[in-house]
Amino acid sequence: MQSETIRYKVISEDLPELYDAANTASLRAQKGHLTIIKGYIVLLVIGSILTMYSEKIDNAPSYAIFLFLGSLCLTILQAYKRFDKIWYNGRAVAESIKTRSWRYMMKAEPYKDQGNNELVNSSFRSELKEILRENSSLGSHLDTGGELRESVTPKMILIRSLDLESRKEIYRNERIDDQRKWYAIKAVKNKRAGNSWFVTLVVVHVMIICFLVVKISHPHILLPADTFIVIAASIVTWTQVKRYHDLSTSYTLTAREIGIIKGDSESVRTEDGFSDFVKDAENAFSREHTQWYARKDT
Repeated sequence: MQSETIRYKVISEDLPELYDAANTASLRAQKGHLTIIKGYIVLLVIGSILTMYSEKIDNAPSYAIFLFLGSLCLTILQAYKRFDKIWYNGRAVAESIKTRSWRYMMKAEPYKDQGNNELVNSSFRSELKEILRENSSLGSHLDTGGELRESVTPKMILIRSLDLESRKEIYRNERIDDQRKWYAIKAVKNKRAGNSWFVTLVVVHVMIICFLVVKISHPHILLPADTFIVIAASIVTWTQVKRYHDLSTSYTLTAREIGIIKGDSESVRTEDGFSDFVKDAENAFSREHTQWYARKDT
């Protein structure tokens, strides 16, 4: 069984080409969205420094004007491009395709064995067409180059043809374990990042308070309190965008739920039972991309 598990390892190239296209579009848009936010924050912070020390830095007001014009341009670019919408939309489409592909490979509802593979394949392709139709706005952002492969790939057909025990083993190792590891790693990373930013925010607030206290007793000393206020606001904005603590909690709960789900697979003995098991497991995995669907229209 171990050799079969290695032989039938499932990677992104084994899924429909549309998955890679949507995934790539999502990652590209995510990078663009976060880059604009980072650039906006940096320009505001530097602009506030130049404004505060305008009397001590040559041409500081002129430089500040250009920086604030730059931040304005980034704001307009973000509103025009809506990278965040493309990010959420692409992620929702990619995860929808992945969960349908796994249901197909495992002969789970709605792709249970009907004795006619062409009928099932046609149903699967229709589902992909419906996903594209419902997300037509994403079409212009999907790559048309690269490797073009069938919607139902040879690996998908091969795994679907295996016996129940083989499919169960593949599903546990390639889907359940993979998802559990992904959620667990993401939970830890988000928790650490959230804690780090929280500590940074506390330090910045302490600095602001210290600056203001000094200013009360020594009003003629020029201290960057205003700049640190901008930095504090920027940190709050960044943590709201990244949702570190919310994601850490959500990912931790999902990882634990997946661990419980894996144990349930031991009691599966029939094709119908396995279909129900896969359906329940995929519903758990889909909780996150259901949120992506909700966010893509905001």
